[in-house]
Amino acid sequence: MAAVLAPGGGVTLLRNHEEAIGAPFGDAGTPVYDRFALPPGTAGAEDGFPGFAGGVTAVSYAPGREPSTVALLAGTAVNCAGGPTGWGSWLTCEEVVLRASRIGARDHGYVFEVPAAGGASGRPIVDMGLFRHEAAAVDPATGIVYLTEDMSPHSGFYRFLPRNLQRRPGALEEGGRLEMLRVRGVPNADLRAPALGDEHEVDWVPVPEPDRDPEGFAPGELGGDIFGAGKSGPYQQGEEAGAARFARGEGAWQHGSSIYWVDTAGGPAGAGAVWVYDPGKSVLRALYVSPREAVADALDNITVHANGLVLACEDGGGLHDAGGTLVRGTRLLAIGRDGRVVEVGENNIAFDGPVPGRPEIDPGDYRSSEWAGATFSPNGATLFVNIQTPGITFAITGPWDALAAGTLEAT
Repeated sequence: MAAVLAPGGGVTLLRNHEEAIGAPFGDAGTPVYDRFALPPGTAGAEDGFPGFAGGVTAVSYAPGREPSTVALLAGTAVNCAGGPTGWGSWLTCEEVVLRASRIGARDHGYVFEVPAAGGASGRPIVDMGLFRHEAAAVDPATGIVYLTEDMSPHSGFYRFLPRNLQRRPGALEEGGRLEMLRVRGVPNADLRAPALGDEHEVDWVPVPEPDRDPEGFAPGELGGDIFGAGKSGPYQQGEEAGAARFARGEGAWQHGSSIYWVDTAGGPAGAGAVWVYDPGKSVLRALYVSPREAVADALDNITVHANGLVLACEDGGGLHDAGGTLVRGTRLLAIGRDGRVVEVGENNIAFDGPVPGRPEIDPGDYRSSEWAGATFSPNGATLFVNIQTPGITFAITGPWDALAAGTLEAT
C-alpha cells in the first residue's frame, strides 16, 4: 500500500489485491487491463475462467469517518507489492509471468501506474520488464525506479531510467531503459547469503529486451503453455552481462537518498536480509540479516518512517513447535540501526465463529497469514498495515520517534 493526502483532508490508501482468478472487480467506469474470460465447458478450462481478479483500490481514511472504497484498476493478476511515485500515484506490480497473448488474452508480468485521483490508463509499462515483479521504489532526486524480482533462486535487482523525467502520472508509460545490478569486479556475484554489514561497489548492466520470454513455459488453468518458468527474460540478459544474483526480492522503499529492499530468503539462515542501496556512492550494504527464523522469519514488505525507523512484515507462517503446532503468529518487526529487532505487532487473529457484519470472512485461525503493505501516513503519525488473509487493514498510532531512537523495548 501507499498513503497519500486526500482532497478535503484525511488519507487515501492505495491498496493492492493479490488475486489471480476471478471476475474483475469494480463498476462500469473502472479501467480493466484484461477482460479475457473463458465460458464454462471450454476445453482446457473445465469450469470456465471468469477473468483476472487482481487490481488496485483506493480506501479513504479519516478518524471518525466511515471509510469508503473505490476501484482504480482491475483485470490484472497477482498484484503483490509496488511503490508510491511521489506525485500522487502508485506503481502496482504483477508477480506472475503469463504470455497469455498466445491464447487471445493479454500478457501479464508488468508494472502499471495508478493515480490516486483515478483515471488509470491500464497500460503496462513494458520497458520495466516482463518478470515476477514484487516492489518498486522511486528515487525523487533522479526519477529512477528500482524494482525487485521474486523468482527463486534466480532473482535480480533492477533499475528503470525513464525517458520522460516529468513528475506526473503517465510519464513513466512513455518507456525508458531497464538495467540490472552488478558487483564491480565480480561477474555473476552470488549475494543470496550475505553477512551483516557486507558492502559491495556496484554498477549496472543493460537489459536491451525487457519483454523477452522466460526460459520456458508451463501449462495451467487457461490451457496452453503460457505460464513463465525458469529464469526471466530480463534476468537472463543481466546474467549474460555478469549481473548479481539474489534469492527472492520482495519489498522496497525509498528513504532519504537510499533505497531499502528485502531478499526474503537471503542470509545464511535463509530467513531474510535487508539491503540498502546508496545511488550516490553506488554501494550496496547488508543492513540486516536474520540469524534464524525465531528472530525474523521471511521478511517481506518494508517501509521506512521519516525518522529512519525501518518496519518489516513477516511472511514465514508463524512459529511452530516440534509437533507442528502453531505457537506464535507472524510479526511486524522494527529493525534498529544496531541490528536488533523489536516486535511491534503479532498476528493473533482467530475467529471461533462468524464475524458480525462480515459474512465473507470464514471462521478460522489466521495467525499464520502474512503482514503486508505497511506504510505510514504523510504526517508520520499513523501506520497502515494489512493482514493479507482474511483481508484486514489496521491503522496504528504509536510512539514512532521513541521506537526509532531505541528507547522502547516493545510497543
